[in-house]
Amino acid sequence: MPVSKLCLGYTSYRLETLPFIRPMMQKYECIILEEPSTPGFTEMLSQELDIDEYLMLTDFGFPLFAQSQCRLLQELHAQGRTILQVEPFLQELVRIHEFFASGGTPSEIQAGTQTREVYDLERTWTARLIAFYRQAHSSDFSQTVAAVKDFARLDALKGRLRDEMRAKALQEVFEQYQSIYVEAGYIHFALLRELHRLLPGKNQLSTFYSQEEYFRPRINRRQILGPGDVLTLIYTWRPKYQGPRADLLAAQSLIYNKVVENQEIQDDTERCPHAEDEIQAVRLARSLDLDQCESLYAKIRHETTLEARKKTRDWLDRMRQ
Repeated sequence: MPVSKLCLGYTSYRLETLPFIRPMMQKYECIILEEPSTPGFTEMLSQELDIDEYLMLTDFGFPLFAQSQCRLLQELHAQGRTILQVEPFLQELVRIHEFFASGGTPSEIQAGTQTREVYDLERTWTARLIAFYRQAHSSDFSQTVAAVKDFARLDALKGRLRDEMRAKALQEVFEQYQSIYVEAGYIHFALLRELHRLLPGKNQLSTFYSQEEYFRPRINRRQILGPGDVLTLIYTWRPKYQGPRADLLAAQSLIYNKVVENQEIQDDTERCPHAEDEIQAVRLARSLDLDQCESLYAKIRHETTLEARKKTRDWLDRMRQ
């Protein structure tokens, strides 16, 4: 019998999200993670493989989150839930890397295939990211803003392809379970559009924003989006968008990315330290106009996050005097 209850759960991969996600996942028969297949996953779920040993087999960007999530997944698996890994774009990248590791060359990837599409897009995306990093250390602010927009536009294109591929892969699972929770990164809104398009109208498709309970009373929104996220979303729906707003969001994202904490925070004294940090960083960045972003960025572009925050506070104090 096809799926009748489907939840698309938007989240960031932070330790603090898990207490919100746990009760939601427990409502569903099948849980689909936003990740490619990893070695030892099935053995880890059944506790035949120790979590720490499992995590050593794959590079996880957020180790504290990954460790705690594994414990949650083991608990859900023991309760009888099915847990799957479905992320075909990243799975294709894994296959491409394995192909190259075995001696394959780019010229051997057949034109017109999805493998070629993924390879070409990832190669261009990486080159665009490197170009941004190089430009970010220059003194030409307008060119740096242009590099941000170039990268965000391509990042949006990559996000759309990821979501299209994932929706098609998920469709194959929808015939096997009646209730499914699909994990998704907080900016993958194109996936929702694709699922609406692929699913029959009788299916109950809902969305869940993992930290809405935290964000709603503080910012009256279901989740927090930095200026760069907003710019990427604009390009997701309007790839050719241009104008002063794009310039301002790109400039604000440069400030946001310098002052927001990107390392995992484990703080027992505050329920959601990352969420609070992101709120403050967004408020700061969105309060600046283009000229102010240029002036501040010149002072902090070479600094660590800690030093950038200090210099930003000093700069703001001088501005308010």
